[in-house]
Amino acid sequence: MFTVKAVAARLACSQATVYSLIASGRLRHYRIGTGRGAIRVSEEQIAEFLSGAESRTAAAPSSPVKLRHLQF
Repeated sequence: MFTVKAVAARLACSQATVYSLIASGRLRHYRIGTGRGAIRVSEEQIAEFLSGAESRTAAAPSSPVKLRHLQF
């Protein structure tokens, strides 16, 4: 189980980014303790986030996109 600080170091991002990922629901986590509890993230949850965040190269559109708000 990793703390927010450890997760931030592991993902090479800021702690604020980790808190944002948690708040948006993109990074699953556990809350341990009473009240708001301490946030802990497991290795499996980090791996799940990384597999879902994997970038894929988008294929070029087959036909040009018409942008009606632009006038030529």
